[in-house]
Amino acid sequence: MKIFITGSSGFIGSELINHLSGKHEIIKYDLANGQDVLDYNKLREAMKNCDVVIHLAAIRKPLEDKTFSDYFRVNCKGTFNVDQAAMENGVKRLIFASSMSYYGIERGIPVRTPVHEDNLVLTQRVKAEQLTNETRDCDIAYSTSKVIAEQILANYGMTKKFEVIILRFGPTRKRGEYKPFGELKLHLKIENALQVLETAITTDKKVWYEAFTIVDKLDDVDISKAVEILGYNPI
Repeated sequence: MKIFITGSSGFIGSELINHLSGKHEIIKYDLANGQDVLDYNKLREAMKNCDVVIHLAAIRKPLEDKTFSDYFRVNCKGTFNVDQAAMENGVKRLIFASSMSYYGIERGIPVRTPVHEDNLVLTQRVKAEQLTNETRDCDIAYSTSKVIAEQILANYGMTKKFEVIILRFGPTRKRGEYKPFGELKLHLKIENALQVLETAITTDKKVWYEAFTIVDKLDDVDISKAVEILGYNPI
């Protein structure tokens, strides 16, 4: 299988390439190598004849020096470009690295538990008056950019242009590192991220448009959908 990976030089991308080495043909695409998802023509050309796209490229977390414009350009417009290139190239499946921030789990934002794929997004459940001084502009910008990116993907998966599997990753940590985030103590071992990515690549189930919560086993986060459909089995 020929697999195209954006953000291939990042933490998850590098680990994934090592994990898939020898199993598939890998096409790397990363800004570190002068390959920008905002350069549509270069992106489309590089993606030719690929079967699966794994879209990891993004501004990957809330950063105080980034504005909503930055997040929209990279996380939303970049996702649109990847989707369009995938459609034009006849890609069969696109796997998108989303985030638990989709649910609005960031600094100073009230949390609703248990966390489940059907939970409302930040703007549907929280009023501006409920946000604390701890909440930064970048927390809102990052969260909303992931929601917008998923909705862009819906326009391709729901119309059956290609299959879309969305993985809402928790904070992903290096081997042997335990560094939980927030009151839910969100955490995802890199081994578990790699396991579910490989399953998303190889599953023979037809999944036109589905999102999955992906974290380690946690009391207040429901991962049963990923377990049932993708066979996710966190260690």
